[in-house]
Amino acid sequence: MNEEIIIDPYNNEWPGMFEVLRNKMIHQIGTAIIRIDHIGSTAIPGLAAKPIIDL
Repeated sequence: MNEEIIIDPYNNEWPGMFEVLRNKMIHQIGTAIIRIDHIGSTAIPGLAAKPIIDL
């Protein structure tokens, strides 16, 4: 299976996209979680990355 891997230039919207996902998760899960972190290449300012927000 040949799947194309797409690497995008850094997107200044990635941190905001993480915050939206984080807030949705906190709303759904509540106090059962301690913290949610933005990890992976989209969390590093200026780094080109696969455009997938990792939590």
